[in-house]
This record gives sequence, C-alpha cells and structure tokens, in this order.
Amino acid sequence: MVEFCLRAAGLKKPDAIADFEEFLGENCELLTGLPLQTLLQTGAQKLVVLLYHPGTAKLPQLVSCGAWLCEAADASLLSGRPNEARRLFLEGAQILGFMASQHGHQDEFSPLHDHLRRLRERLPDYRFPAREETRILGFLSLRE
Repeated sequence: MVEFCLRAAGLKKPDAIADFEEFLGENCELLTGLPLQTLLQTGAQKLVVLLYHPGTAKLPQLVSCGAWLCEAADASLLSGRPNEARRLFLEGAQILGFMASQHGHQDEFSPLHDHLRRLRERLPDYRFPAREETRILGFLSLRE
C-alpha cells in the first residue's frame, strides 16, 4: 500500500511523504471506523477489547485497524520518527497476529496470510532490538 500511495502521490514530489500522511488521515475513518488520531492513541489491547467481543465483534474493522497502524508506522518511519514507527508497527502486528491466531484458518481470512508475510519482510526496516523483533515475529507467524 505504501508503494502504491507514494507512486500515486508522485515519487518526484518533495512532499510525497506529507501527501501519504494526509491520505492516511483522510481515509482512516472510512476504512477503520475511527479517526486517525483516535486510532493512533488507542493501544492494541484496548482496540481488541472494544472491537472483539462475543456477539458484536467487528472483525473487518479490527483487521483494518491493525493494517492501518502498520501503514501509519511506515509513514512515521519515512518521516524520521523511528520510535513512533516502532510503537505503531508493534501495535498493528499485535492486532493482526491476534486475528490470525483466532481466525487464520478461515477462508475469508486467507488474505491476512500474505499481509503477515509482507509485514515480516518489512520488519528489519524498523530496527527493533533483537529480543523485541523475535517477539514481533511471533505475532506475525501463523499458528496452526
């Protein structure tokens, strides 16, 4: 998604990263149900509690929140805010890992498998300490 957005914004434009951040802000609520600032300020565990409860679970919304947090992490990383980027990536990985552990075997969640693989490939970009990287890899690995 990041590559697409940067291409759409125009790689040669000096403000491509700002355009990407603006895109995230403008479209977050449409895809997650939450304004971007609310999403960024709400921890992964709280989002799971809010959106994943029996009878009224909002599974697509929760997956969107996890994915959107990882995209916001990319924007933070590109903007030179590595600590914020690592926090957002971790929270997104926690949500997506939880969803994969609960529903990864269901056919409608099969696209999540490819997304988790792409996140594993992007993980080194964030330069997490080795111990934390191992923990995040655990979130991003499918458990059968």
